[in-house]
Amino acid sequence: MTAPAATASETLCRFSESLRFEDIPPEVIDKAKLLTLDLLGISLAARADPIDASLRAAARAFDGQGGGKIDTGPCSAVGETRKMPAASAAFLNAALGHSLDFDDTHTESIIHTAAPIVPPALAAAEGFRRNGREMLRSMIAAFEATIRIGLAAPGAFHARGFHMTAIAGAFGAALAYGPMASLSGRRLVSTLGICGSQAAGLFEYLEDGSPVKALHPGWAAHSGIMATILAGGDFGGPATVLEGRFGLLRSHLGDEPFNAAALTDGLGHRWETLATAYKPYPCGHVIHAFLDAAQTVRREKGFESEKIESIVCHAAKGAIDLVLDPIEAKRRPRTSYEGKFSLPYCLGNIFVRGRCGVDEFTDEAVREERVLDVAGKVEYRQDDTQDFPRFLPGKIEVRLKGGETLAAEEKHQRGCPENPISAEDICGKFMDNARRSLPPSRAGEAMDIILGLEKLDRVDPLTVILREAEK
Repeated sequence: MTAPAATASETLCRFSESLRFEDIPPEVIDKAKLLTLDLLGISLAARADPIDASLRAAARAFDGQGGGKIDTGPCSAVGETRKMPAASAAFLNAALGHSLDFDDTHTESIIHTAAPIVPPALAAAEGFRRNGREMLRSMIAAFEATIRIGLAAPGAFHARGFHMTAIAGAFGAALAYGPMASLSGRRLVSTLGICGSQAAGLFEYLEDGSPVKALHPGWAAHSGIMATILAGGDFGGPATVLEGRFGLLRSHLGDEPFNAAALTDGLGHRWETLATAYKPYPCGHVIHAFLDAAQTVRREKGFESEKIESIVCHAAKGAIDLVLDPIEAKRRPRTSYEGKFSLPYCLGNIFVRGRCGVDEFTDEAVREERVLDVAGKVEYRQDDTQDFPRFLPGKIEVRLKGGETLAAEEKHQRGCPENPISAEDICGKFMDNARRSLPPSRAGEAMDIILGLEKLDRVDPLTVILREAEK
C-alpha cells in the first residue's frame, strides 16, 4: 500500500529538523547574521521611541512581573534588566524590531523576514542553552519556510487586507523555536497546526494611522512559542493546516488562485533568504525607490522645495493601495506612524529636509508645514507594467514653476539583491540605531558578537548587552 504524500507542514518540519549547519551555504549564513544584526539594531533604536512604553507594559503584563528583583524567566528582552518567559521576551523584541518599519522585506512574498523569527530563535538559544550554530540553523530553516508561505500567493493576501508578516510569521516563529525546544516529528507538525488558529494581522491600521502593525511580528513570535508549548504537551494540530480544505490558503484567499507547490519548492536548494532586502529608510518598503528617485532629481538639479509645482508618482496598484490612496489623507498624515505609509509625506521630507530617517517620524515632524506643502503637490498615475510585487520600483516626475519637468526612475529598491547595499552599510545602520539606547562601545561589542554568532557556545554575551539598553 502506498503511503500518503506528506503534507506541506510535514515537509517543512522535516526540513527544519534535518537541516545541518554544515549544509548551509556560507553566503546564507552571512546573510542570516546580517539580518539578525539589522533587526536587533532596530529593536535597540525603538527602546528610545515613544512606542516602547506600551509594548513594554504589555510584555510585562504577560508574565505578571511584580516588584521583586529575582529573574522571572530564562530569556532576555531589549531594555529589561530582569529576564522574562520566552514568549514575553520574544514578543517585546519582535514588536520593537518592527515598530520603526525599518526592518527587512523579502520582496516577492512581501514578508518582513527577521522580525517574527530572530526573537524566538534568540529566546530558544538562551533558554535552552543552545549555541550560535544551532540558533543560525533554526533561523535559516524558519526563514525559508516562512517566505514560501508568502510565495504560494504573492501579493494576494495583501490585496485582501492580510499582513503576511503576522500570518506566515507565526509559523516561522514556531519553526525557529520548536527544534531548539527539542520538538520533533508529530509534535512539531502539530505546532504548525496550532499556529493556524493563532495567525492574524490586518492592514486596517492604514485607515487611521494606528501603530498596531508593530504588534504583528510580536504576536506572531508569541504565538509560535505558545504553539510549541501546547504541542510539547501533546496538544494536537492539523497537519493540513496550510493547504487543507479549511487551511490557511483557502480560508484567507477564498476563490483566489494559489500555488500549493510553492510551499515546499526548492527547500535546501534554492535559498530564498538571499533574496531578502534591507531597508535604508524607516518607512513602507514600497516607498523606498521613489525616495531614491527623488534624491537623484534633487542632486542633479538643485532647487528649493518652494519651486515645486507638482510631483507625479507612477506606481503599481499594490503600492497605490498602501501609500498613495486615499491621496488627500496621505498628503496630511495624522500621526507619525501614518507618515511611514504616506509617500507624499516621505517625498516632502526628501525635498525639504534632504533626508527621511528615524527623526522624521515623530508627531512633531509630521506637522511641519513646509513638508506638508510639498506633500500636498503629490499626485499618482497607475502603472500596470511594473513588475510588482516581485520588485518595488519607483518613478517620479517633478514639475517646477516655469514649466521644467525633471524625471527619475529606480527599477529596484536599494537594498535588494538587484540593487544591493554592502555589509558595511548594514553595520553602519546598526551602529546608528543601537547608539540610541547603548553607549557606542557596547553597541560595537554587540555587533562583533552577532557577526561571530557561529562561534558562540552560548548567546549570553549578547543578551547581557541587550538588557542594558536605556531610553
